[in-house]
Amino acid sequence: MGKRRLLTKEQVIDAIHRWVVEHGVPPTIEELRKLLNVGSTRTVLRYLRWLEDEGDIERWVGARGLRALKSSSKGVETKAVPIAGQAPAGQLMTAEQNIEGWVRLPQSFLRPPSAKFFLLRVRGDSMNRATVENEKIEDKDLVLVRQQATADSGAIIVALVDGEATIKRLTCGPGYCLLKPVSSNPKYSPIILDKDLVVQGVVCRVLKQGSELLSLPEHGE
Repeated sequence: MGKRRLLTKEQVIDAIHRWVVEHGVPPTIEELRKLLNVGSTRTVLRYLRWLEDEGDIERWVGARGLRALKSSSKGVETKAVPIAGQAPAGQLMTAEQNIEGWVRLPQSFLRPPSAKFFLLRVRGDSMNRATVENEKIEDKDLVLVRQQATADSGAIIVALVDGEATIKRLTCGPGYCLLKPVSSNPKYSPIILDKDLVVQGVVCRVLKQGSELLSLPEHGE
């Protein structure tokens, strides 16, 4: 790159970390170009090749096939959150011996700090028109769930119905609860339950294609 290097390695790595913190997934080349405020994707690719050669990042095939191998100089604080299963896929088991694995998420995702959280794999399209913080809930996403036993009408919740975890929008009526799909697929029907509805938690963030990213082969620690 020679004289064309206007950014340091630390600046590029910090930009990658910042995008992951805000969006839950690595940036695409175009997203990183805008974040770095450079003129072309070719310039971004030159920086990425440089960092890859230096062992600072890892890349693989795919629009978001990018991972920083070194910590951001800004020191993002993280906390481990369990993956409790997928919906719909049976009863959620959040005890440590029953969870699928753990993912470290930025502390800024986990508010309030006193609450407990878990991640859930999304399977299917029953909520593909619902949004949480402007992100749709689609197949292969991971949703971050704040664990709680009650929820307000209008919230997108994880509930247990017929022994299975399901993600639906909650609407409360006099003497009953309605779990409503928000989908482009007409096959899904609302579910009416009495007030004994079992709420597992409230969906507070969507990590786009998170299940698919976690299923990729490991490329080192």
